[in-house]
Amino acid sequence: MAMAAAAGGNQVHNVFVYGSLLADDVVRALLSRIPQSSPAILNGYHRFSIKGRVYPAILPVENKKVSGKVLHGITDPELYILDEYEDVEYERVTVDVSLMVAAIGIGLG
Repeated sequence: MAMAAAAGGNQVHNVFVYGSLLADDVVRALLSRIPQSSPAILNGYHRFSIKGRVYPAILPVENKKVSGKVLHGITDPELYILDEYEDVEYERVTVDVSLMVAAIGIGLG
């Protein structure tokens, strides 16, 4: 899990997720809602499987990218819940991600 924080007193966060938090059912169970989200790419990282673990890890690797999504509008209490859900081996860091824009085709004829 990685995040980019917005300024303000009661902060609202945009959180990049790439593992089990991609599943709406998991997010709903944790937050009692499904936040708006956008598909995203984290450049300069690679997703690895961890032997003996069911969850992945990401590490900085040149010329690699990790697909995931950004959860929008995460409150401070929700961010705490997400932090508690993650294993102690995880470290939350602020990163820059590229949001993927869905293309809509319109046919004129």
